Amino acid sequence: MQILALSRRMPGVRDADLAPLAEAEAAAAFARYAAGTFRSMHVLPDRPGAMVVLECASLEEARAVMAELPMVKAGLIDFDYSRMLPYTAVKALFKAEHGA
Repeated sequence: MQILALSRRMPGVRDADLAPLAEAEAAAAFARYAAGTFRSMHVLPDRPGAMVVLECASLEEARAVMAELPMVKAGLIDFDYSRMLPYTAVKALFKAEHGA
């Protein structure tokens, strides 16, 4: 199952607080990307933070994966999670003979 994770800073956390862990965070994210757990990673242009799409069996597994990131372990950031399900409403556009 794909799961969307949106990062958020904990109250009072500044860029200067995150900087010492930036390299370790990037390395941990890349390791998860290379392993296939992180399907994609994106910068959020409208606010500080990142969006990660994970491939996990459950929300609990996604939370456990993200809990091991250095900035999460340090209590500087956390994530909001949502399961991503297939969008099936387009089915109404297709006739029965097309397999809908």
